[in-house]
Amino acid sequence: MTDETRGRALKPCYVYGAQAIAYGIARALEKQGEQVAGFVVTDMEGNPSSLGGKQVIPVDKLGEARIYVAVPEYLHPEIIDILEDRSLRDYICVDAELEYRLMKSLFQAEERLKFSEEFEKPVREGAACLQADFSVYVAKSLHDKPLQSQVSFPAGSVTVQAGTVLGKFMETDFHDNEGENISDMNGCYDELTVTYWAWKNSRAAVKGIAHYRRCLMITAAEKQALLSGSLDVLLPLPFLCWPDTSMQYSRYNTPKSVEAMLKALENLYGSGERNRAEKILRGDILYNYNMLIARAEAFDAYCSWMFPVLEQVEKICAPEIKAVQHSRICGHLGELLLTIYMLTHGHNLKIAHGKKKWFP
Repeated sequence: MTDETRGRALKPCYVYGAQAIAYGIARALEKQGEQVAGFVVTDMEGNPSSLGGKQVIPVDKLGEARIYVAVPEYLHPEIIDILEDRSLRDYICVDAELEYRLMKSLFQAEERLKFSEEFEKPVREGAACLQADFSVYVAKSLHDKPLQSQVSFPAGSVTVQAGTVLGKFMETDFHDNEGENISDMNGCYDELTVTYWAWKNSRAAVKGIAHYRRCLMITAAEKQALLSGSLDVLLPLPFLCWPDTSMQYSRYNTPKSVEAMLKALENLYGSGERNRAEKILRGDILYNYNMLIARAEAFDAYCSWMFPVLEQVEKICAPEIKAVQHSRICGHLGELLLTIYMLTHGHNLKIAHGKKKWFP
């Protein structure tokens, strides 16, 4: 062991962040034998005092340490400046590639999730050219924050303006007010108005949803697996939540919306469905971002189950939705409903997990 390696090994290890990304990365690091001493944040306002049984401390109280920066990538430059200003230079930024490798290793070790290589077959020559049957709809909005550079989405991606009827017309491939749509509800549904549009209007054999700054980086083998039927659904890796999925969600949303969702599930599908949903909320998995790529049958079945629930939530939470122009209640609940659906109705589906990419 060199002096440098020995010095690094003696330093305490901390994870910068106190949300789901940081918690998952800490779990993954410890699974690989790293001793994580705790979590670091810029300041304590709005953050828990502990996460997963480990202390959360402000960066100004941190001494010499090895630091894994586990926050959304667009925040990395800000965190780097904070660390450099304090002469804390032994840090590793956990980008989408490293996050995927660490979390995939954790989920495989715990045998909790499946990955695309379990369903892939050798790629036939020309198989990746079947674009007409494969469409990933990238939601774009007038409210999008500017990106730092031009981005390139995987082949088969097309852009759709979300909330077209609510503002200025954008130059995108499609608009969510074409055909059967809920474009006027974009303030509440967010990118789900594009999901609804794809459900009702797209006839592609494989349909997917991405965002202007994040997507699933699907491979040719994964695309062929979906087109051939050896794979039904490709999802991003989920967040691991602490202490459970319900508490993670409530950090950003009102408990009333969750109760409205549970009531709608019971009204539409019975008490058993509500009970299954409550069990998921007591677990630690959350599929964030409302992103997936799926065969049309699976995509449409998921939408047919979810959107009636959200329609009832609209009625129950109407005062809150009307009070805030961009309440996003249904958009946020969509993440819970995607999680509930895939964990309770996905047992008959061949589900794999792919790599997501952030565009800063």
